[in-house]
Amino acid sequence: MNQKKTISKIYNSKVFWIVISLLCSFVMWAYITSPDTGDFQKTFRGVQVEFAGQEKLLSDRSLSISDVDTQSVTVTLRGSRSNIGKLRASDIKAVIDVSNIKQPNDMTWAYELQYPDGIDTSDITVINKNPETINFTVVKNATKTVGIKGSFEGEIAEGCVAEEFVFEPLTIVIEGPEETLAKIDHAWVTFGEGTIDSTYSEEVGYKLMTADGQEVSTTGLVLSAKVITATQPLLKTKEVPLTANLIPGGGVDADDCTVTIEPKTLKIAGDTRLVDDINSIVLGSIDLASFQSSYTHTFAITLADEVQNLTGVTEAKVTVEVRGTHTKSFTTDNISCKNVTSGYSAKIDTESIDVTLRSKDTASLDKIRPDDISVVVDLKDYGATTGQVIATGTVYISRVDGVGAVGDIRVSVTITKD
Repeated sequence: MNQKKTISKIYNSKVFWIVISLLCSFVMWAYITSPDTGDFQKTFRGVQVEFAGQEKLLSDRSLSISDVDTQSVTVTLRGSRSNIGKLRASDIKAVIDVSNIKQPNDMTWAYELQYPDGIDTSDITVINKNPETINFTVVKNATKTVGIKGSFEGEIAEGCVAEEFVFEPLTIVIEGPEETLAKIDHAWVTFGEGTIDSTYSEEVGYKLMTADGQEVSTTGLVLSAKVITATQPLLKTKEVPLTANLIPGGGVDADDCTVTIEPKTLKIAGDTRLVDDINSIVLGSIDLASFQSSYTHTFAITLADEVQNLTGVTEAKVTVEVRGTHTKSFTTDNISCKNVTSGYSAKIDTESIDVTLRSKDTASLDKIRPDDISVVVDLKDYGATTGQVIATGTVYISRVDGVGAVGDIRVSVTITKD
């Protein structure tokens, strides 16, 4: 009975179980840390084949690897569990060193297995390789130049218009096996993000693509550029009115006229700073003294080289109607010349001229007397010209305001040298 009580006390003792726990921990530690010298065999499938020295082939000899008969191998290894057990197929590489190949040829070469750091290779025995050799072809490189295409992944802000992409460089030169080059149709760029309201540029990488949009690996290829500067040109759009510059004359100004322009507006596009400064497009100037009551003319729409015409209309018809005016005709023989070149003389051949005067009220016209009207011909631009010329005369009205002449005044003058 006493013996049972003693055993029960031992089992119920905390000290007893602490000792047992320490003994178990020591046994497990000793097992884990002790070297496992027992043989362990494992098969690794999908070990990737790699070619060392390809860069030297490409850069120094313009050779490339093609027609590799397999991209992976299966190997069986034997060694200690602690060594082999750490490995996965992705840790092992089947490597063929091609750096010493000098000429194109069909090759059948064995490969060497390479392991990651921390693996004791002396403890590993290769039991089996499948396949044991790799067939491949070494070919002379060819070159091909391809264009660049792309897409902009951002959003164009309202009031802006996007132009065609600009890529720098314009093309990519590719060096590699002819078989691979034949598949490549173009380089593809994807760039941009967010909303843009001005021209956007970005340096980005690119992909080589087939004509049907399949990506082609760049492995074994030499490319003339690693990145491309992709630009999305952006123009600001604006609807601006078409206008004409009315030159006061003949007793009226712009306030006395009704102007009709067809079309009324034009949609333009250009650099933001340039377009912001354009509030209207002036088609041309119209001298109000050149007609009596109405005028119609078709003007060409001219824009700066940096501004685009999005509407597409290249001409505008301008009609000017003079409102609330009266006209009266007079004849005058008060004709003279000024600015005759020194050493020359001018003789007026025209004896009299019919002049049409215009005013907004008839009372002013009724006040005009023939001797209030004079015509002066300015000869400053004729220099040493001699002979009979037809020159433009300017009509002057004295004594009465608010009256002006309309229409062209032409005077015959004979210039002689003294």
